[in-house]
Amino acid sequence: MTRYSRVAIILHWLMALMIIGNLAGGFLHDYVPREGGQRAFVMGLHVSFGLTIIALTLVRLGWRLANAPPPLPAYFTSGERLLAKAAHWAFYVAMLALPLSGWLMAERNERPLLYFFAVAVPKAGIGKPLAETFNEVHEILGWTMLALLAVHIIGIIKHLVMDRDNLLPRMGWGTPRA
Repeated sequence: MTRYSRVAIILHWLMALMIIGNLAGGFLHDYVPREGGQRAFVMGLHVSFGLTIIALTLVRLGWRLANAPPPLPAYFTSGERLLAKAAHWAFYVAMLALPLSGWLMAERNERPLLYFFAVAVPKAGIGKPLAETFNEVHEILGWTMLALLAVHIIGIIKHLVMDRDNLLPRMGWGTPRA
């Protein structure tokens, strides 16, 4: 069994945590009280992790292009191979498009865009009407990312429960079966 590189595994799990956290923060922020700055704190983290996801996605893409992933198992059908590749590239597109749309929608308000409450990030300068459009795009992409994540988890369950194959240890989860 071949595994992904240690760098690829670390980037995968680190980004998975950030993406899940940011999806939760984005979908649930309306339930966080405004008083006491709680919602501003949650959204400040949401923005900061979104910007971090852009940077890490670029690192991850560079790593993937320079370091080929392990080959898919020989028993995969052509349909499974196509689905696996399409899902991975759809994730890369979503990992860039979702936070970029969030950055573009930041122009909707006058508040500064701060990275972890300290470093000012320039806004895109696209104007409020276009920023409002990117607000809608951001929401659609959030739901798209959630759907991709659900499909990914269904695939994990399939390999773990139905196939009982050695696919999961490739990404550092569990030990390979003999």
